[in-house]
Amino acid sequence: MPDQSPYFFIKEFSNEELMKILVAKIKELKESKADVESLNMKLQDNMAKLEELQQEIIQQRDNLKEEVRHKDEELLKAERLSAIGQLSARIAHDLRNPLNVISNTSKILRVKLEKHLDEKSSEQWARLDRAISRLSHQLEDVLDYVRMPKLKREKYSLSLICHDVIERIQMPSNISFHPPLKDATVFCDPEKMEIVFVNLIVNAIQAIGKNDGDISIEIFDDREDDSFVLINVTDSGPGVPQEIQDKIFEPLFTTKQVGTGLGLSSCKSIIMQHGGTISVQSSGKGATFTIRIPKNSDWDSMEARTNSVLASFS
Repeated sequence: MPDQSPYFFIKEFSNEELMKILVAKIKELKESKADVESLNMKLQDNMAKLEELQQEIIQQRDNLKEEVRHKDEELLKAERLSAIGQLSARIAHDLRNPLNVISNTSKILRVKLEKHLDEKSSEQWARLDRAISRLSHQLEDVLDYVRMPKLKREKYSLSLICHDVIERIQMPSNISFHPPLKDATVFCDPEKMEIVFVNLIVNAIQAIGKNDGDISIEIFDDREDDSFVLINVTDSGPGVPQEIQDKIFEPLFTTKQVGTGLGLSSCKSIIMQHGGTISVQSSGKGATFTIRIPKNSDWDSMEARTNSVLASFS
């Protein structure tokens, strides 16, 4: 019976051959290590990018949440202002007629009794006239804000508008008014622009109060774009604090004991309808309201863009 035991043959390697095999294995291991390190670096780089992307997604999510919250607040504010506006308009219309009767009756009686009034009575009558004027101005603020019909534009002189406004306003004796030295003709709604100037000048008068002061209006071309006109209305009052300069054009915002908080908001709406802007600068010694309004433009497309901007705030 033949021998079934396996035979194993072990090849003998020389030292030189073993050295070559070891060198090849070491080289293979180094290459494998380099591949692993390369893959590890790529993995770390991808993880860093994923973390950066995650942070960006979180930031975008937070921004989106903030934008949604802001839009919700604007929507609620718009709805509230709409309800307030409708109610205010009805009240203003109801009050304006009896107030006109009081004003006209006061003027008639004053003319008839003027020769018989002593100093104290004259002072009381003047106080009555100021109260009537203040109420009338507040009612006009409300009505100017809630009624915003389509503009009736025409070529008109800004200096002439200023002149007409000053004729309507009773300038206190303690205030010196400096009308514009230059003029400019713009394509505008003169009645709406009168509302803007009335509000700004009355605000300036109220800011100066009983102190001696100055109000000046300047008109000049915009150096950056000569198709625009700049109008500065400056007063020597106490100025507008820095922390509220961004709020004074918001509806119903006011720092006065009397007032509706709608005057400057109406100014902004009217100027925006004209395709312009209004801003305020104040250094603590007086304030300057700057209006930037185009002289001429493609008014149809301008109105469409302006309506689009206004719609974004509603």
